[in-house]
Amino acid sequence: MCCYACVIHDYIRSRRPLARALALAGTAAIACGIHDLFLVRIGIGALASYPLMPHSVFFFVLILAGIVVDRYSKSILAVQELNASLAERIAEREKQLTEVFAVLHRQREEQALFLERQRIMRELHDGIGSQLVGMLNLVEQKIIDPAQLSEHLQIALDEMRIAVDSLQPIENDLTVVLANLRYRLQPRLVAAGLGVVWDVPNIPALPRLPPQAILHLQRIVLEAFTNILKHARATRVAVTAHCGGVPYGVRIDIADDGVGLPKSADSNPEQHFGHGIANMHARATAIGAALRVFRSGSGGTCVSLEWPIPPGET
Repeated sequence: MCCYACVIHDYIRSRRPLARALALAGTAAIACGIHDLFLVRIGIGALASYPLMPHSVFFFVLILAGIVVDRYSKSILAVQELNASLAERIAEREKQLTEVFAVLHRQREEQALFLERQRIMRELHDGIGSQLVGMLNLVEQKIIDPAQLSEHLQIALDEMRIAVDSLQPIENDLTVVLANLRYRLQPRLVAAGLGVVWDVPNIPALPRLPPQAILHLQRIVLEAFTNILKHARATRVAVTAHCGGVPYGVRIDIADDGVGLPKSADSNPEQHFGHGIANMHARATAIGAALRVFRSGSGGTCVSLEWPIPPGET
């Protein structure tokens, strides 16, 4: 009766079709119950009566089933609307993230381009610029020495070609880097009567070989050859390179048969060659390599570059 009263109250207040159906079903069930009680069970009346409660309960159950189906349908519709709303919000978020990633990617590209420009400007200033300044000083001092001018011009050309080579796509191939450098230096070596023994096998591709690392490596080798041409009075230079082993990954040795380091330079080669060796050490440190300059077994000088490479990167 309490439930029936609640249904009647809800119908009176809301006038909803569902409340009206429940009120009618409840009224019919109570009426059938009273009928069965007095006419069937107690037996009031002369005529036999059939029970009506099972019929009313059947229709009442149908109404309840309809209510359940209606609630379920509304729940499914609400879930679908929620899914649609979530999908729309996710699509909006994905669009926003895509735009953010695009902006970040563009900023990284701009930053990389800026850093590359700065690097090229620095290398041009330190390389070609210093040689041009040297030639300008010779001209201003009226020291017109064709040999010195030719040397400055040749070094400036080598610096420019090396800077250009460092930007070429080489697919992380260190062998190609060294071969290009040999090609650039070959005219100077031939003019100086310097024989070259080139023992550089195919080195596996190095994943971490950006243009800056290539340029540092080229400058180290170039400085080694420049020192040989200027100071060693050598007739032969051997270049060897190999990959693998402990504690280094790639090792490059440049050894000549010249006069070698003086005894005073054994402990500090920088004092003998000035800033050249110091720059080589700085460039080696910049790429995570170690550089040693020492007297070779033949009496000349050997420049050894040991470049560690983590396992799995060769």
